[in-house]
Amino acid sequence: MAVNKNRTLKARCISDLRGELCVNKIGGREFNVIFTKAGAYRAGDYHSAEQYSIILRGKVKITLRRNNKDVTRKYGPNELIIIPPNIPHLYKFLTDAVIIEWLAGSYKPRYYKPYREIVERQLK
Repeated sequence: MAVNKNRTLKARCISDLRGELCVNKIGGREFNVIFTKAGAYRAGDYHSAEQYSIILRGKVKITLRRNNKDVTRKYGPNELIIIPPNIPHLYKFLTDAVIIEWLAGSYKPRYYKPYREIVERQLK
Protein backbone atom coordinates (compact mmCIF):
# COMPACT_ATOMS: atom_id res chain seq x y z
CA MET A 1 0.00 0.00 0.00
CA ALA A 2 1.45 3.36 -1.04
CA VAL A 3 1.51 6.14 1.52
CA ASN A 4 0.97 9.70 0.38
CA LYS A 5 3.35 11.71 2.56
CA ASN A 6 1.86 14.98 1.33
CA ARG A 7 -1.42 14.35 3.18
CA THR A 8 -1.42 15.87 6.59
CA LEU A 9 -4.16 15.95 9.17
CA LYS A 10 -5.23 19.49 9.93
CA ALA A 11 -7.28 20.08 13.07
CA ARG A 12 -8.69 22.98 15.01
CA CYS A 13 -10.11 22.37 18.45
CA ILE A 14 -12.65 24.23 20.55
CA SER A 15 -13.07 23.61 24.28
CA ASP A 16 -15.88 24.63 26.59
CA LEU A 17 -17.46 23.31 29.78
CA ARG A 18 -19.00 20.39 27.82
CA GLY A 19 -15.64 19.06 26.62
CA GLU A 20 -13.69 19.43 23.38
CA LEU A 21 -14.59 19.37 19.69
CA CYS A 22 -11.82 18.99 17.11
CA VAL A 23 -12.61 19.67 13.47
CA ASN A 24 -10.24 17.59 11.36
CA LYS A 25 -9.52 17.66 7.66
CA ILE A 26 -7.64 15.08 5.64
CA GLY A 27 -7.76 14.44 1.92
CA GLY A 28 -10.31 17.20 1.49
CA ARG A 29 -12.80 15.53 3.85
CA GLU A 30 -13.86 17.03 7.16
CA PHE A 31 -14.81 15.10 10.30
CA ASN A 32 -15.17 15.93 13.98
CA VAL A 33 -13.75 14.10 16.96
CA ILE A 34 -15.72 15.12 20.03
CA PHE A 35 -15.17 14.46 23.72
CA THR A 36 -18.21 15.35 25.83
CA LYS A 37 -18.73 15.14 29.58
CA ALA A 38 -21.63 13.24 31.13
CA GLY A 39 -24.81 15.32 31.36
CA ALA A 40 -23.89 17.73 28.55
CA TYR A 41 -25.94 18.47 25.44
CA ARG A 42 -24.82 19.17 21.88
CA ALA A 43 -26.46 20.08 18.54
CA GLY A 44 -30.04 21.40 18.63
CA ASP A 45 -29.86 21.97 14.92
CA TYR A 46 -30.75 20.51 11.53
CA HIS A 47 -29.10 20.74 8.10
CA SER A 48 -29.58 19.60 4.52
CA ALA A 49 -26.81 16.97 4.69
CA GLU A 50 -27.18 13.51 6.22
CA GLN A 51 -25.08 13.20 9.40
CA TYR A 52 -23.18 10.16 10.65
CA SER A 53 -21.75 9.56 14.12
CA ILE A 54 -19.89 6.61 15.59
CA ILE A 55 -19.72 6.24 19.36
CA LEU A 56 -16.18 5.25 20.33
CA ARG A 57 -16.69 5.41 24.09
CA GLY A 58 -19.61 6.16 26.38
CA LYS A 59 -23.38 6.34 26.05
CA VAL A 60 -25.48 8.94 24.26
CA LYS A 61 -29.21 9.61 24.00
CA ILE A 62 -30.30 11.14 20.70
CA THR A 63 -33.62 12.93 20.31
CA LEU A 64 -34.94 13.46 16.79
CA ARG A 65 -37.97 15.55 15.87
CA ARG A 66 -40.08 13.39 13.54
CA ASN A 67 -43.69 14.02 12.53
CA ASN A 68 -44.07 16.66 15.26
CA LYS A 69 -42.94 14.20 17.96
CA ASP A 70 -39.71 13.73 19.89
CA VAL A 71 -38.26 10.28 19.26
CA THR A 72 -35.37 9.17 21.49
CA ARG A 73 -32.93 6.30 21.34
CA LYS A 74 -29.82 5.40 23.33
CA TYR A 75 -26.53 4.44 21.69
CA GLY A 76 -23.31 2.94 23.02
CA PRO A 77 -19.81 2.05 21.86
CA ASN A 78 -19.34 0.97 18.23
CA GLU A 79 -22.85 2.03 17.20
CA LEU A 80 -23.47 4.10 14.09
CA ILE A 81 -25.99 6.94 14.27
CA ILE A 82 -27.51 8.19 11.01
CA ILE A 83 -29.45 11.44 11.14
CA PRO A 84 -31.43 12.12 7.96
CA PRO A 85 -31.33 15.54 6.28
CA ASN A 86 -33.46 18.33 7.77
CA ILE A 87 -34.29 16.44 10.98
CA PRO A 88 -33.77 18.45 14.20
CA HIS A 89 -31.59 16.53 16.64
CA LEU A 90 -30.29 16.81 20.18
CA TYR A 91 -27.48 14.79 21.75
CA LYS A 92 -27.51 14.18 25.52
CA PHE A 93 -24.39 12.49 26.83
CA LEU A 94 -25.28 9.95 29.51
CA THR A 95 -21.63 9.24 30.35
CA ASP A 96 -18.34 10.82 29.35
CA ALA A 97 -18.14 9.97 25.66
CA VAL A 98 -16.02 10.21 22.54
CA ILE A 99 -17.66 10.27 19.11
CA ILE A 100 -16.58 10.81 15.52
CA GLU A 101 -19.05 12.57 13.23
CA TRP A 102 -19.17 13.66 9.63
CA LEU A 103 -21.68 14.87 7.05
CA ALA A 104 -22.55 13.68 3.57
CA GLY A 105 -22.39 17.31 2.39
CA SER A 106 -21.66 20.79 3.61
CA TYR A 107 -22.54 21.97 7.10
CA LYS A 108 -25.02 24.84 6.98
CA PRO A 109 -26.90 24.50 10.27
CA ARG A 110 -30.24 25.95 11.20
CA TYR A 111 -31.35 25.86 14.81
CA TYR A 112 -34.45 24.13 16.11
CA LYS A 113 -35.30 26.54 18.90
CA PRO A 114 -36.70 24.09 21.54
CA TYR A 115 -33.59 21.88 21.31
CA ARG A 116 -31.11 24.72 20.90
CA GLU A 117 -32.40 26.45 24.02
CA ILE A 118 -31.47 23.34 26.02
CA VAL A 119 -27.93 23.44 24.60
CA GLU A 120 -27.48 27.15 25.23
CA ARG A 121 -28.93 27.03 28.76
CA GLN A 122 -26.10 24.76 29.93
CA LEU A 123 -23.48 27.19 28.61
CA LYS A 124 -24.61 30.07 30.83
